[in-house]
Amino acid sequence: MFKYFTADTNNQEDYAFANGRIRKLENGLLNKDILDRMIKSNDIVSALKILTESDLNDYSFDLNNPSDFEDSLNQELLQTYDLIKSISKVSTFNFLYFTFASKYDFHNIKILIKSKYLKKEFSSELISPIGTLNVEKLNSAIKDEKYEDIPASFEVLIKKTLTEYNKFKDPEIIDFVLDKERYVMIFNKIRETEIIEEEEPYLRRFIKINIDLNNIINCIRAKIRGEKKTFTKEFLIPEGDFKIENLIEVYDSPLSSWFEKLRYTDYKNIIELGVNYFQKNNSLMELEKLIDNFILNFSKIGKYITFGIEPIVGFITAKENDIKNIRIILSGKLNNLSPDEIIERVRDTYV
Repeated sequence: MFKYFTADTNNQEDYAFANGRIRKLENGLLNKDILDRMIKSNDIVSALKILTESDLNDYSFDLNNPSDFEDSLNQELLQTYDLIKSISKVSTFNFLYFTFASKYDFHNIKILIKSKYLKKEFSSELISPIGTLNVEKLNSAIKDEKYEDIPASFEVLIKKTLTEYNKFKDPEIIDFVLDKERYVMIFNKIRETEIIEEEEPYLRRFIKINIDLNNIINCIRAKIRGEKKTFTKEFLIPEGDFKIENLIEVYDSPLSSWFEKLRYTDYKNIIELGVNYFQKNNSLMELEKLIDNFILNFSKIGKYITFGIEPIVGFITAKENDIKNIRIILSGKLNNLSPDEIIERVRDTYV
């Protein structure tokens, strides 16, 4: 699939300044050597020292309280998003920023809705500061159903989620609905933005890959839960390249046979290896890792494009992947996991 995107795909000079900044920022991404040394370190303090004493000096942690690393990771990611937002006024960048940052709005909405129905005060540690919406206003909209301080598009999807939850009384329904509604919102914005519709095939393909993989993992989760095909189809996202009819067609077959029935797709290996791991370990951990690696590897084309949206997509994806890898390693150290157990969880690197 990568052959469709070359240096000629995007050559707009509007991207020159932003792409130049991205090339410098790429020098601060994690490499495999640093990750390997962190994984092999004796404890969490040793792992943090390897990270903070490397050339990647943007990371800052309190070595006296090593378990409080989440705030530092959130701040690092927040600074990355603020920088991306500031480096260019190209209209496509505004859409790109929304595409990535809105993920955290939807994460926050999930947390707040579940808190509302489980009658538990939400933990601030679970809330992301990166989203496009003010968390207090968002909480007020969900808790008190007062929507005047949030965009109408978010009001609609929150009301729909509340309705679906009340119908099924199952917290997982919240995830199914919001995963779909996020991409519905993104594609509504694509249709409103002519330049993205006509001139950004790479960005559209990147989003469609995310949709395809979201549909696959949610379909597998629904199959494991024993949901009926009609239920599952309702929450699949139609805007991907991978036809949801293909998933619905194989849905009633044993999970172990799905990869064979879908062998002519780009996602055959993900399904085969992810399902095999689940059947042996009763965990979707490997499937989640394979999905992350697929998206990361697709985004690596950004390293070879001089002018265009690709380097920005690649850098944001890489930075989020770095944060995830650091979190996996530090959490593993806190929970006394062996290096082999941590390696099993760690994703690929961008550089």
